[in-house]
Amino acid sequence: MNPRYLLLVTMVGFLAGCSLLISNETTFLESAQDRATQQEVRSQWGDPAATAAKDEGTSVWVYRVRTEQPGNRMTVPGTWCDEYVLTFDRASVLRRWTRQSYYHAGELMPQYCVPEGFQSGS
Repeated sequence: MNPRYLLLVTMVGFLAGCSLLISNETTFLESAQDRATQQEVRSQWGDPAATAAKDEGTSVWVYRVRTEQPGNRMTVPGTWCDEYVLTFDRASVLRRWTRQSYYHAGELMPQYCVPEGFQSGS
């Protein structure tokens, strides 16, 4: 088999595999940044878990997505928690967003999402 062909097939497979790891939330936010309004985000995701208003007229919405992971011989059961922090400008348009992810090993109902995650006073 031609080494270049093998390399091409391997790269295509790798890229296809990586695309499967991108969450629906991340895909939505990448397409929504600098375009979507608060109303559009709310219709897609529902009410945020937390909100905060900033001095410069911007607002911040926080969403938390929890996913239980069953245990197996190698790992204990637990919960993955993704925290999305969305920043909207004065016109209510999504301008920035961040995502933090944390695995709570052995916990199915953790008290917090991510260590040192969003704090309304920050």
